[in-house]
Amino acid sequence: MKFLLGFFSLNWLRVFDFLAPLAIRLLLAPIFWVDGVKRLGLFSAADFVWYNPLTWWNQEAFMAGASAMNDTILSGLGATGSALVGGLEVAGAILLILGFAVRWIVLGLFVVVVVLGLQAVGGLTGVGPAAKQFFLEHGYTTLGSTPFALYTTYFVLLLTLFFMGAGRWFSLDWYIYRNFARKVENAEAARHDPFEVDATDEPGLRTRMNKV
Repeated sequence: MKFLLGFFSLNWLRVFDFLAPLAIRLLLAPIFWVDGVKRLGLFSAADFVWYNPLTWWNQEAFMAGASAMNDTILSGLGATGSALVGGLEVAGAILLILGFAVRWIVLGLFVVVVVLGLQAVGGLTGVGPAAKQFFLEHGYTTLGSTPFALYTTYFVLLLTLFFMGAGRWFSLDWYIYRNFARKVENAEAARHDPFEVDATDEPGLRTRMNKV
């Protein structure tokens, strides 16, 4: 019985469970960084010089990004909405790399993905035709070929990252949690690790397994 439990849980591979959230973070971070920087008009001026902060912002590029937001649910905010989305993307990229406050920033990135996804398919009225094209014409063989498929993929990856957390070993979240867990009086909190991919080695589950 214990052999079967180990066979299905692959407990001996648990030491590598940090790779999945780390890979998702490293995949999404540059995507949000590039899009956010472009939306904010940063580092795109013709006279850009890295050591001169006055050349870091391109007003024309920022206004172009703001005008593109007119087709979204943030259209009433104008340039403020574009700055909000771009700021969330840039902040999200940095926090994903550091592995800090990942679950919280993912909540903000959910909003970004929904807003940009609606913009890409032409608003709420475009979701239906885009979904029909994705599922009936292209299927799953061209997952990244349509805006609907692309933002759906981002949403699923963010959803996965939200529940898995930043992962162990290579995230500030994990080290901060362990530091506070040692200081609290609740021993159960110290034994529980919310950054594990699954809970097959939770204390309560181990006790029940030993009784089998």
